[in-house]
Amino acid sequence: MTSYWLLPFGLVSELGGAVALFTGEDSVRAVGGYVVAHALSCVVFTLALLVLMPQRYRKQRWRPAVFLFSLQFAIPLVGSLGVFVGILLALYLPRSNRELPWQQVPIPELPFRPTDMGSQVVYTEGGLRQVLREASDPGKRLKALLASRQMEGREGVDILREALKDPVDDVRLLAYSMLEQKEKALVQEAERLQSQVTEAADPKSLERMNRRLAQTWWETAYLGLAQGSLRQYYLEKSRDLLVKLVATYDEPSDWQLLGRVELALGRPEEARDAFELAIDNGARQEHILPYLAEIAFLARDYQRVRFYLARCAHGHNHPAITPLLEAWL
Repeated sequence: MTSYWLLPFGLVSELGGAVALFTGEDSVRAVGGYVVAHALSCVVFTLALLVLMPQRYRKQRWRPAVFLFSLQFAIPLVGSLGVFVGILLALYLPRSNRELPWQQVPIPELPFRPTDMGSQVVYTEGGLRQVLREASDPGKRLKALLASRQMEGREGVDILREALKDPVDDVRLLAYSMLEQKEKALVQEAERLQSQVTEAADPKSLERMNRRLAQTWWETAYLGLAQGSLRQYYLEKSRDLLVKLVATYDEPSDWQLLGRVELALGRPEEARDAFELAIDNGARQEHILPYLAEIAFLARDYQRVRFYLARCAHGHNHPAITPLLEAWL
C-alpha cells in the first residue's frame, strides 16, 4: 500500500516534464529533461501497478515490470496515466454477462426405429407393373422405376419399356434414361472387346474375348435393349462368333448359347441340334431340356413337351420351371 503514495509524485513528474518541454527555451535540454521526468513517472506507475496485478503476475516481478515500463515509456505525455487507468478498469470493473451463443437442449431420442418387415410391401415384377399402371401419384411411379434397378435380367427392362408409355414426362424421361444407360454400358463393353480381339495374339485370350463378345451381343438382344433390325444384327453377330467357337473348341456352354441364339432367330431345327450337341458334350440336362420342350411346343408336338418336362422333373430345376412342370405334368 505504500506505493500508492508514489502516484502523486509520478503524476507531478509527468506534468512537470511536459511543462518544461513546452516552455523551455533550449529545446535539447527541454527534451532531455522531459525524457528523465517521463522515465521517472513510468517507474512510479509501474511500482504502483505491480501491487495491483493478480498473484500470478506478482510472482514474476521482472517480466511484468519491464512490460509495463516499456508500454508507458513508448507513449509520451499520457502513457503512464492511460495504462494505469486502463488496467484498473480491466481489473475492478464487473464483467458484463454476455449471452451464450448456444442453447442447452435435452438429448433427443434416436430417430432410428426397427422396421417391421412384415408390414412392408415387397416389390415384385408384378407389383411394380401394378404401380406403374394404377398409381395416380407420379412420385410413386418414379419410385417404382428406381426400384426396378435392383431387378436383374429382362424383367427390369420390360418394366422400363412399359414406363415409356406413361402420360407424365418425368416418368418417361427417367425410363428412357435408365434404358439408355443399360444399352450404353453393353455397347461400350462390346466395343472394348472388339478392340482387344484385333490386338490379341494369345489363342487362349482370343478365345475368352470372343466368347465374352458373343455373350455381350446376345445379352443386348435378349434383354430387349435392341429392337427390330438392330436386334437381328446383334443376334447374327453373336451366332457367327459362336459357330467359330464350337467349330474349334466344342465347349458345351457355347453350344447351349448357340441354341438359344438360333431359337431367338426363329430357327428351331438348328437350335435343337445345338442343344443336343450341348448335352452330348457334357452340359447338364436340366439346363437344356426346357429349351427342347419349348422347341417341341413350337412344333406342336405336345407329347414330346411332356417327355422333356418329365425328364426335367427328376433333376434340380430352376424355381421358374416349377410352375411349368405343375401345369404340364
